[in-house]
Amino acid sequence: MYIYNYHPETKEYLGKTRLNDGDKNPITKGEYLIPANAVTQWPTIKAGENQAVIFNGSGWSLTPDFRGVKCWLQTGEGIEIHELGEALPVDSIDYDPVELAEEKTAEFEQIQAETNEVTEEQLTNE
Repeated sequence: MYIYNYHPETKEYLGKTRLNDGDKNPITKGEYLIPANAVTQWPTIKAGENQAVIFNGSGWSLTPDFRGVKCWLQTGEGIEIHELGEALPVDSIDYDPVELAEEKTAEFEQIQAETNEVTEEQLTNE
């Protein structure tokens, strides 16, 4: 017989365990002792990207799982998701807008400098 384990706090599915004869109920013949944070109900769903399977008290369900994902608000404020079930803000982006602006400014300044050099060479050659 298999049991399906979940995390005691997040209720996230952890995997299955096979019970053996040592797990049989000594009082009721034919029954097994089910440990805490485990159920006999098999999780019939599979998590996709940024999802986790959790036990909701009566069955298995999906919840958002963006733990460890870093995103930014358009204001430049960085956010990192730490909790299971916490979704990304609707207006979040997956790059640092301040860093991107600095990179693009440096590229623009480099192009401007190169353009100015070419223009000065053309003026001196004429």
